[in-house]
Amino acid sequence: MGELIENRYALEELLGRGGFGEVWRAEDGRVGRRVAVKIGYPQTPEESRRFEREASLAGNLAHPNIATVHDFGRIERDGRDAVFLVMELLRGRSLAQVLADGVPPLADALEWAGRIADALGAAHAAGIVHRDVKPANVMITETGVVKVLDFGIAKAGTGSGGGGGTDLTGTGMVIGSFPYMAPERWTGGADGVPVDGRADLYALGCVLMELLTGSRPFAAREMHELLAQHLTAEPPVPSSLRAGLPAVLDGLVRDLLAKDPRERPADAAEVSRRLAEAARDGAPGRPAAVAYPPPPAYAPTVHTAADDAVRLMLERRLTQLLEDSPADVVDRLAVLVDDLTEEVGAQDALTVRAACHRALRGRRQSPSDLERILPRMVRILGVEHPDTITARATWVGEAAAFGPGDGRRHEEELLELIAQAGRVFGAHGAVTLTARYHLASAMHRGARDRDGQWDARTRERAESERAWLGPLLPDLEWAMTAGDPVLLDVRRRLAHDAWLVGDSAGAAELYWRLFPNLAELAEHGDPEVAHRVLRSIGEAGDPVSALAHMDLLLHRLPFLSGSQWLAQEVSDTRAAFRRDVRERRLADGSGGTGGGLSRLFGR
Repeated sequence: MGELIENRYALEELLGRGGFGEVWRAEDGRVGRRVAVKIGYPQTPEESRRFEREASLAGNLAHPNIATVHDFGRIERDGRDAVFLVMELLRGRSLAQVLADGVPPLADALEWAGRIADALGAAHAAGIVHRDVKPANVMITETGVVKVLDFGIAKAGTGSGGGGGTDLTGTGMVIGSFPYMAPERWTGGADGVPVDGRADLYALGCVLMELLTGSRPFAAREMHELLAQHLTAEPPVPSSLRAGLPAVLDGLVRDLLAKDPRERPADAAEVSRRLAEAARDGAPGRPAAVAYPPPPAYAPTVHTAADDAVRLMLERRLTQLLEDSPADVVDRLAVLVDDLTEEVGAQDALTVRAACHRALRGRRQSPSDLERILPRMVRILGVEHPDTITARATWVGEAAAFGPGDGRRHEEELLELIAQAGRVFGAHGAVTLTARYHLASAMHRGARDRDGQWDARTRERAESERAWLGPLLPDLEWAMTAGDPVLLDVRRRLAHDAWLVGDSAGAAELYWRLFPNLAELAEHGDPEVAHRVLRSIGEAGDPVSALAHMDLLLHRLPFLSGSQWLAQEVSDTRAAFRRDVRERRLADGSGGTGGGLSRLFGR
């Protein structure tokens, strides 16, 4: 085990080091999730307060496009005072890394800028100005989610605009990233010009310019030159640097980069709306980019117009279909998606939910539909919406457990989904437990195909599967119904694993639960399964119950082709059990043994 922080966070891998300190990948031993731990070594009380401020500000911002802060504390490390910040572990690339590879597609640029605007809008509504919006502080995760990072120099204020508050850096001290700083940030709000959320919008304009053209609005390298340009120079319009860009983007960038904050968009919501309109309209002579409105904050209901009779009727129709789940539910959901598209639009949250459930229920026939709709769900519903979590957990989980390649490569994403599902559905929710089942299956199978018939299995593989699936079974039995397919599959697999490793009692207990009617199994079930079940029960101490059904099995076998070998095994097992029963009767002088295991397992 690596170094432990607060006897809870086990440091595993150093991810980065800079002037702020270090960032580590770690495991939170208390809740079993991977996290990022940021460790700093403050040299002054101001630096300590900056870390504390990042924890308190970002920790109170719950938004799918803002990196989640879990914990904060002070420690002593290597004889030095240190502070640590625990955040969600993000896998992906920063916008700075993306831009280093070239200008992204227009649709991606507009989508990412829109999500940054959504994150800033949430911060500003909470009275927080980020003050360091730049490509390096925006992450695009491996699943395509935009995350705004590093509220370490953010400023808490009053009111929805995020203005006011105390600047802990000291009077006249300018902090931030110079190529993205608004004019009022350079002057410290002199001449009565406020430093509020519109300063972040200016920085977003700089980022948008870079996403659209690959160039920053001002190219000076020296700080005094940058100062002069930000205060007095007019930036070029994006279309002068990249042909074919929509004219509306020239206007948006010009407005965002206005010298006077009063001439900029009123708030981040307006920026997000204008970006969505630009994406929908597209460039003249070019195919329109797909528009994705900003994801709404999740609430128990998805409708935004409660008095809209048509919308309420369509929502009730979706709810009833999901509750009743008729035999033709996939076809009926497809019709509902068409109706919703016509009535409320393809990008409406209700339409996306219906399309999601149609894809979930029809994935055996059309496996690509679920994969195709996932990005739209993340963009429109948000990553923490129950339907988004369910769809992602299903797609990723089944790919990990049953798909091609090494199932272990999905470990990080499944751990993230398990944590999300635990927050939304609870630790014993069906989605949470099924994701754990898929993770265990994936880790067990590794790069192999999932085992099929029992005779393709080995003792070593059985031990591995027991180690992964065994801890899950008690939670499944506590939370799921007796006929749940995940519970049944785990019982079947663990029962056979117990058989392979010689744990007759463990196999028998699970087999009793799987096949409470031994007569039905012996007469009509898979004959090889029936033999293994009866043999396990007999070897575990109840040969009487096993013998009572072996004759039923033997009577079937002559009529089944290729079953001569099995008939011989069943006959040998029956003979051994008969000897065992006779010896027990002679030993105790009784007329019968009474079926020990049937009593033990409540039979």
